[in-house]
Amino acid sequence: MIVLIGEKRNFAIEIGKDECAYQMSLYIEGKDILQFEIQGKIYPHRWRSLGDIMEWIQENLKYILGEDDFPLVTIIGDSAAQLCDNADKWNVDDCEACELVNDWMFRHSWFSAREGAFLADVFFRKVNDSVEISWDNTNTFKSEGVRFIYPKGRYEVEKNAFKRIMQNVCMVYRTL
Repeated sequence: MIVLIGEKRNFAIEIGKDECAYQMSLYIEGKDILQFEIQGKIYPHRWRSLGDIMEWIQENLKYILGEDDFPLVTIIGDSAAQLCDNADKWNVDDCEACELVNDWMFRHSWFSAREGAFLADVFFRKVNDSVEISWDNTNTFKSEGVRFIYPKGRYEVEKNAFKRIMQNVCMVYRTL
């Protein structure tokens, strides 16, 4: 059984389960940004469980939808993915600043909930009345021969639509 929540042409998440694994797709303007290629073969995101991702969504939705700004105003970027990439390049000896950035990244990217899977590193942050979804997976898992089909991008979805879709994804997951 596979269930689509949202509209593929804008923003949607599709989740399902068969006898072997769970599957998840994240559609931005009709493109599944979680798809990746290994040795010429394209794969969807499949894993033994999506439980950690669902738990991450439930625990961090309040930060994504709230006033949780990127902690370092000296870092410049057009998206959350770019801010985090630029923060990684920033040479800082300030352990407190590093911890603030790491904590923010944990709350705004589900990458920590991947359970060892080849999951795209996607960031979610509130921008005015929208939620920005951004990603840069140009080098993510590159050393393992993985190439994401849609490696980099940015999209904004209305905040209440995002909230509704994410909450429905968690509800549907419990019924699979």
